[in-house]
Amino acid sequence: MSRERMTISWDELKSEKVEKKLQQQQAIADARDHYDRAQVPTAPARPPRFQFIYNTLFYMTVFGAIGGLLGWTFGIMLHLRPNNKLLAREYIAQYQEIQRDVESGKLDEKEMAQAVRSLKREAGENPYFATFIDTSLKKKDRDLEFTAIDRNEAWKNFIADLLFYGSGGLFIGACLSLAEPFVERNWAGATINGTVGAAIGLAGGVAVALFIDRIYRLVVGNEVGEVSNTQNMIAHGVQWGVLGLFLSLGPGLMLRNAKRLVIGLIGGCIGGVIGGLLFVPLEQFGKQTLLLEYSDLLSRLVGLVAIGLIAGLGTGLIENIAKNGWMKVTQGLIAGKQFVLYRNPTYVGSSPQCHIYLFKDPQVGRRHAAIHIVPAGFEIEDLPLGSPTFVNGTQITRMKLKNNDQIRVGSSVFTFQEKPKPTM
Repeated sequence: MSRERMTISWDELKSEKVEKKLQQQQAIADARDHYDRAQVPTAPARPPRFQFIYNTLFYMTVFGAIGGLLGWTFGIMLHLRPNNKLLAREYIAQYQEIQRDVESGKLDEKEMAQAVRSLKREAGENPYFATFIDTSLKKKDRDLEFTAIDRNEAWKNFIADLLFYGSGGLFIGACLSLAEPFVERNWAGATINGTVGAAIGLAGGVAVALFIDRIYRLVVGNEVGEVSNTQNMIAHGVQWGVLGLFLSLGPGLMLRNAKRLVIGLIGGCIGGVIGGLLFVPLEQFGKQTLLLEYSDLLSRLVGLVAIGLIAGLGTGLIENIAKNGWMKVTQGLIAGKQFVLYRNPTYVGSSPQCHIYLFKDPQVGRRHAAIHIVPAGFEIEDLPLGSPTFVNGTQITRMKLKNNDQIRVGSSVFTFQEKPKPTM
C-alpha cells in the first residue's frame, strides 16, 4: 500500500500562523526553565504556629462578630433618635403597674402621685405617653391623636432605622465577604469582595428598614398599650430573624455559591432570632442596674453581634457538613488553611484571581494547576506555566485524585480529601 508524501512549502513554513505557534511554545519553554531555575522560596519548612486562624469556622465567626460590632458602633452613632412608640410602651406598662399597686393597696394616693411625677420626668416629652395619661381625652379622641402622632413620627423613625440597619448590613456584609481572601493575604480579592459584600449588605439593611417596624406591629398589634414580655420577646425574635436573613445575603451572593448562600442565610436568621429573644431580658437587666439609660444600646449590640457571629459560624460549618472534596495546606505560608472544592474548575496559582492563591512563591505560575470535578470524583491538571505539579512525588499532566494524595505546587504541599460516597 503506497503512502502519500506530505510536502510543506517554504512559504507555508514561514507563515504567520506557524511563527505564532512556535513563539507560544518557546514562551512556555522559557517559563518552565525560569521556574525550574528559581531559588527555593521563603515558605517555611515547618508549619507555622497558630494554624487555627486558618480554620474557616474560626475566622468566619470572628469576622462576623467584628462586622456586627462595627455595624452597631457606626449604627448607634447615626441612629440618634429613639423610637418614641416603643419607649412609650415601657412607660405605659410602668404607669399601669402603679395603678394596679394603688388598687391592691400597696400605694396610697400620695405615693402614687409621686411615682407618676417621677415617671413623667423619665418619659420627658414622649407624645404617646403624654396622650395616654391625658384623662381629659375620650377613647375616640385619644385614638385620633395616636394616629396623628404616628404620621408625624413615621418618617423620623424610618430615617433612623435606615441609618442603623443600613450600617449594620454594610459592615456585616463587608466583613463576612472579605474574610477568606484576607486570611489568604489576597489583598486585591479582599478589597473587591469587601466592597461588593458591603454594597449587598447595605442594600439588605435598607430593604429591612422599609418594613421591620411593621413586623413588630404584626406580632404585638398596632395599639399603644401594655405588651407582655412573651409578646415582646417573640416580636423582637421575628423582627431580628428577618433582619439576619437580609444582612447575611452578601457573602453567598458574592461567592455565587448556593450552599454558602443557604447556610449563611440560616445562620443569619438564627443569630437574629437569638439576638431578638435576648432583647427583652437585656432591657430588664438594664432597668435593674445602673445601665437603664443604655439598655436599648446593649440590646442592639447583642442583636447585631449575634447576627454576624452566627452567620459566620454557619458559613464556616459548610466545610464540615456540605463539602465533598477539599485540600488542606500542610506546608507553606498558609499551612493549616483548608480549601473546599466546590468550583469547577478550581484554579491554583500566584494570580489573585485564582481560587487557591499562593503568594510569594517564584515557582508558582499565575494559573499553575486546575482541579476538575468529574463524575468519578476529582482530577488535577498541570497547566503550562510554572514549575511542574507533583502528586505523591511524581510529576503529572492530569490524573485522578485519591484520598490522602500529597500535591506539591511550588513550595506548598496539600493533602487531598474526599468524602466517602454512600454505598447502596
